[in-house]
Amino acid sequence: MNNSTLRFDVILMPTEKWMVWDDHHEAPATFGGEILSGLHHEAAARLADILNEVYPRTTGQSPRASNIR
Repeated sequence: MNNSTLRFDVILMPTEKWMVWDDHHEAPATFGGEILSGLHHEAAARLADILNEVYPRTTGQSPRASNIR
């Protein structure tokens, strides 16, 4: 799987900490009600890998369009 097909990625913040980004929602990723930011790179990368396995990218649909029938 290449990066263009992954839903979650890691982004370096200006604070030199890392954030997990949810490309589907175009916002920082959350898990258990917590925003996944302010992390060390290794932790952010592991979380992104786990989230990409659990929540794969929805192809061809925006978050709002996926609720329309």
